[in-house]
Amino acid sequence: MTEDARVSGEDARVSGEDARVSGEDAIGGRVVVSLSDLAYRRLEEAIVTLSLRPGAVLTEAQMIELVGVGRTPVREALIRLAQQGLVEILPRKGVVVTAIDAIDVMAALDAREVLERLIAAEAARRAGPAERSAILAKARAMREAAQANDVNAYMRLDKELDALVAAAARSPYASRAVEPLQALIRRAWYFFDRQIDLGPAASHHVTLAQALVAGEPAAAAEASDALMRHLRSGLLAALQRE
Repeated sequence: MTEDARVSGEDARVSGEDARVSGEDAIGGRVVVSLSDLAYRRLEEAIVTLSLRPGAVLTEAQMIELVGVGRTPVREALIRLAQQGLVEILPRKGVVVTAIDAIDVMAALDAREVLERLIAAEAARRAGPAERSAILAKARAMREAAQANDVNAYMRLDKELDALVAAAARSPYASRAVEPLQALIRRAWYFFDRQIDLGPAASHHVTLAQALVAGEPAAAAEASDALMRHLRSGLLAALQRE
């Protein structure tokens, strides 16, 4: 396996218990995770965080070793990743991690902005009390990670917050549409601009969470727009430095 295609054994391998149950979710329930989902999550995280760099080529055997599950779950995960534009499947060879294209990133951000606004407003309308508490706690944890300059923790929490808000919105079509866009943009952030100050972005997330907790759809939509504007300006500034 090439250096680019490596992830540490501690991060990449999954125990048998983890393969069945992920543990407690943010609102106290038990979450059962399929092996396919587990393989997808591990591979997606490795790609988004650049542990697997753009252009890295992996065989099926290497990917099975990487995530610690069998051939069928890995193949199912790769189909999802290919549909999201994160890998390209090479028949009889394996996969290649796709390149990051600045034009594609900005186009993804255009689409994401519209979807995030809808999801935020619907979450403000529909979230239950436990969901609202979990969303606010997750946003505050992001702020703490930003203050500690813990980039990896911040980005994991960002993904978890996205999932909580999407679940609270009860809008499955919008949620499915926005998920690959979130992954593409998160990877671009790692690639172009991981040295940025996380504090302002964390503050935007807290403001969004507070609007959701207050049950104010218009305020939540505006907070989502402000977050997307901040993300856009940061990415544009990073691209201009390249």
